[in-house]
Amino acid sequence: MSVRVPLLPTPIRWAAVLVVAGVIFYGSVLAIPPETALDRARLAIVPLDKWRHFLAYGALAYALAYATADWERRAGRLAAPVVAATVLYGIGIEFGQSLTPDRHFSVLDAYANVFGAALVLPWYLLSRRLEFVPLRQYTSRETE
Repeated sequence: MSVRVPLLPTPIRWAAVLVVAGVIFYGSVLAIPPETALDRARLAIVPLDKWRHFLAYGALAYALAYATADWERRAGRLAAPVVAATVLYGIGIEFGQSLTPDRHFSVLDAYANVFGAALVLPWYLLSRRLEFVPLRQYTSRETE
């Protein structure tokens, strides 16, 4: 049994990837937010800023996974490039921060980015049970 999942048009899916990547770029390189007490807060033993990296790169990886959902490749063959692209983007952002005043390259941030990218792996484990259906077909009353 498969679960039907609506598949938005390709340009919209890739626009979502660009929006997520742009928000990450803006928040990581262009904007220098003031440090607050929340930045020093910890969730479990991990500082809050690492959780933000983790979730941001998880969101980017899922946006990429959804954007490529209709590609005719096995899940295992798609997972590696999606995770790799997300990790490379994260490392690139860290290098970009090293060129920005008041910012620096952080190995711990890079690790948080990698673990965030790995959040997408369950998507590929479940994708065999998902049926991606174009939005028009999904919203029509016709059943197959």
